[in-house]
Amino acid sequence: PKILKDNDMKLKLEWAEKLYKKGDYTRAQPLYEQLAVYYRGTALTENMHYYNAYCFYGMHDYEMATYLFKRFCNDFSNSKLAEECNYMFCYTEYMSSLPVYLDQSDTKKCMEDITQFIGSYPDSKYIPYCNQLSDRLREKLELKAYNGAYLFYKTEEYKAAAIAFSNLLKDFPESEHKEEAEFLIIRSYYLYAKNSLEAKKVERYEQVMKSYEEYRFDLKGDYAKDALKLNEESARQIDKIKNVKPQ
Repeated sequence: PKILKDNDMKLKLEWAEKLYKKGDYTRAQPLYEQLAVYYRGTALTENMHYYNAYCFYGMHDYEMATYLFKRFCNDFSNSKLAEECNYMFCYTEYMSSLPVYLDQSDTKKCMEDITQFIGSYPDSKYIPYCNQLSDRLREKLELKAYNGAYLFYKTEEYKAAAIAFSNLLKDFPESEHKEEAEFLIIRSYYLYAKNSLEAKKVERYEQVMKSYEEYRFDLKGDYAKDALKLNEESARQIDKIKNVKPQ
């Protein structure tokens, strides 16, 4: 746009504000970027950086918005806008976190940043929103853990499945997959024992029974019935193996 080449900074500021209010963030952003450089060191500089960050947020470029909101917090830590920008840093970081089927390191980092925000601004009006974001991020990590465990189960890596489901329950004790995970731990150990070398079977069937004792009070309906059958079959197999007389 011609206005970008204009030397009248007051006019540029008026245009930037007009475009921003209209929601035309794509055209407003380069103006705010120029104005941020021009007004560096003045009372207006933090506002230019503030609106520049929001332009990227408005354009759904959350990665760039995250960077700019964080930069604002670092450069203007004493600003009256710092709390809002700290929250927006967390929110845009949340928005740019990767889908659940990809690496979730950024999800964990976002949860840490939200925790830090809550610690820094314990009375903030943004706390309820932070709690909602944390819950959603935790759900992503839980689903990632569940999917990983279930993949082991489906690919017949039964020992790995049992361990992965156990870790799911440790990390997410209130998981919506709790009952299913507990049953699949028992079933995974049973299938692991069943497919083992004869010399290892007693020890591994005992693991099935140990897991059953640990989880049986949580199981209901078909899970409870099927788990009981696996426990009883494991006991029968142990008895059968122990009662085989050597030739």
